Amino acid sequence: MPKYCAQAIKSVYPEADITGRHIGAYKRRLITDGQLEKDMPKLISPNEAAQLIAGMVGEDDKFIYKCSIGSAKRSLKCFEYKMAGALIEHTEELEGWLTKIQA
Repeated sequence: MPKYCAQAIKSVYPEADITGRHIGAYKRRLITDGQLEKDMPKLISPNEAAQLIAGMVGEDDKFIYKCSIGSAKRSLKCFEYKMAGALIEHTEELEGWLTKIQA
């Protein structure tokens, strides 16, 4: 079930934006492309799937995941800084313009 796949992925990658809907959409695409059978039986339990995924994810995978999460957070901080800086710059320009008009 897509819900349990998403839970297993989140057990390894907790900040991933993967939901059961994403997994379900991907499953439907694989079925439509003929790469997966529609009535495939469930072979393992959700707990077994989480353990299997945890064993398949290596240190390199975890490092890349942490870099991508850190990069996204840094990008947001840079965007926040640029927005704050742009507001300050406009304020200074506006004050200079008003000073010239009043003179």
